Amino acid sequence: MDILGINSFFITLLIVLFISPIAQKKGLTDKPCSRKKHSGEIPLTGGISIYLCVLILFYWLPINNYWYIVSATLIVACGVIDDFKHLNYKIRLIIEVVATLIMIFWGGVEITNLGNLFGFGDIQLGYFSPLVTIFAVVGGINAFNMTDGIDGSTGGISLITMSLLLMLANAMPQVTGICSLFIPALTAFLFFNMRAFGRKKAAIFLGDAGSMLLGFTICYLIILISQGENRIISPVTVLWIIGFPLLDAIAIMLRRMRKGNSPFAPDREHFHHILPLAGYTHHQTLNIIFFASLSLAAFGIIGEKLFELPEWLMFYLFLGLFFLYYLGMSHAWKMMKMLKKIHAN
Repeated sequence: MDILGINSFFITLLIVLFISPIAQKKGLTDKPCSRKKHSGEIPLTGGISIYLCVLILFYWLPINNYWYIVSATLIVACGVIDDFKHLNYKIRLIIEVVATLIMIFWGGVEITNLGNLFGFGDIQLGYFSPLVTIFAVVGGINAFNMTDGIDGSTGGISLITMSLLLMLANAMPQVTGICSLFIPALTAFLFFNMRAFGRKKAAIFLGDAGSMLLGFTICYLIILISQGENRIISPVTVLWIIGFPLLDAIAIMLRRMRKGNSPFAPDREHFHHILPLAGYTHHQTLNIIFFASLSLAAFGIIGEKLFELPEWLMFYLFLGLFFLYYLGMSHAWKMMKMLKKIHAN
């Protein structure tokens, strides 16, 4: 870890310690309810702390795109307001779209090529590029936001994802620079968020500000490494790298719409809710989620880099996996009974 990474870790620690008591007094806390089973009011300071650390150190990165910071600031501001007052999801979507438009038209970061998804050559988006980019980034932000259901889940998934991106993009300073700030900051956050060191509950939560920031940042990074002439991975490999959040979010949104509900209506039918009901402990649930995230990402990377599998094959394999996952989640209670039997054995 270089000096920037060391600073990132300790600055995040200090910010958490400084602002968490303030958040407690001001009411920036997560309160228990029918959907949230934790005890006590937990400060929602993880995301704000990571953001402030990145903001402080961003100037010292070798290559900077300050429009990323502008977009990220908008995302975090939206998340903080949502943490305080629970914004209508339509307002959240509008703000996410505006932040993505800034990234596209001022930051110059967008999806222009979907790759060879069907075996007939690369799909160039042309004039549809901004629309597809908005759809992908807003979808990615909300996918990561939906993983934030148990202590350590979103932070851990993001840490795995950014570590893989750091290894892949060692020739892209813009990507490695951002990862080198976020990875130590996430590690510091997880020190407070994980049930570890004799602690039976999280000391702080990410909040919507944090999960949205992480989702946006990861989308920003994977667009950088999967687009352009010097791309490091094919666009389809991106699906595998963020495979677990993507599969779970799309499956749960389709289920909600099938029931006549809003795709953004909260519930307790995510994968991370089903496992505890099936008898798995918090740590077992977390380990399964991390293993699934790492396995999917590794399959995508190894499939492209080592076995040089065709993009269209990787795409169809992902669609097949999604079909199986959706089928399983559509019968969540049957799945829970099956998992109980597996756990019992």
